Order: sequence, then structure tokens, then C-alpha cells
Amino acid sequence: MTEDLEALRPAPVLETERLLLRPFTAEELDAVAAGEHEPLFAHGFPSAEDMDFARESLMAGGYFFTESVYARMAVVEKSTGQVIGTAGFVGPPIDHELEIVGSLAADRRNRGYAQEGFAALLGVAFADPSVTGVRASVPEDNAPAEQVLLAAGFVRRETPGPETDYFLPRPA
Repeated sequence: MTEDLEALRPAPVLETERLLLRPFTAEELDAVAAGEHEPLFAHGFPSAEDMDFARESLMAGGYFFTESVYARMAVVEKSTGQVIGTAGFVGPPIDHELEIVGSLAADRRNRGYAQEGFAALLGVAFADPSVTGVRASVPEDNAPAEQVLLAAGFVRRETPGPETDYFLPRPA
């Protein structure tokens, strides 16, 4: 069996003007899974969604959940050094599409951080020539997430169920 070595690239550390997106350490992932508030975690982090992600990652123990380019990473506010959320991908591309995910602590929202982090992640996604698009699923009642996606150029795709699917094709 031949492994796809490109898929085994380590998670990058992404730096934007105000954020650092980096892999979680094992200790951080344990603390997030336990819902512990560590000194380096911002008020309101981790959320229930973050705890679920961390628990699933620990149970899976897989490379794609914590260490690959397709991992969900810690979002660090550079000015404070605190982890303020998570952002990344659900896993490797499926049918040439990546699914992007993220969350921010409530008191760090409405500052443009989501757009800033997503822009960095989209750069990673489209650096892979096999990726033809990026998708995101949003609960129908999450208007702020929808606004972030629409501002990034995503378009709504109809899907059955309680979530709305958004899609951004590879730029021409």
C-alpha cells in the first residue's frame, strides 16, 4: 500500500496580523477535553464544542486529528498569548473538498478574528492542488458564522437537515 506523503505533512503554524494558529500540545488537548480553564486559555475557552472536539481527538488518537495539515488548531491571540478558540479542518479532503471549522470564545467575537483565521486556512486549503473547494456546515440559527462565511466568498448550498452547507470553489 502506498501512502500519500503529501497528506502526512505536519500541521503548519499560521501567523496573521493578530493571530497564531498552531497545533495543540498534548497537555492543552487534555485540558480542553476535561473542560479545565488553564491560565493560557481566554475567558470562555473551551466551549462545549471545543471539549467535544478534544475528546474525539483523544479517543481517535489519530494523526489527522492533532498533528497534520488537516488538524483543528489552537487559535492564539498574539497580544495576550491566550488560546481564544479553535480553527482548522475536519480531516483530509473528501471528494476533493475540505471542511473548515472553527469557534471563538464569546468575548473575542466581533473583532474580525474569524475572518483573519479563515483567510489563513483558505491559503493552506488551496495550496493543495487536489482541493477543488472548501465547505462549511453551520446550524441554521448561527447567523454570525454565516456572515463570516459569506464575507469570505462562500455560497450557500442546499442540503437536507438542520445545518446549512456553504461552499467556496477554488479561485480561478
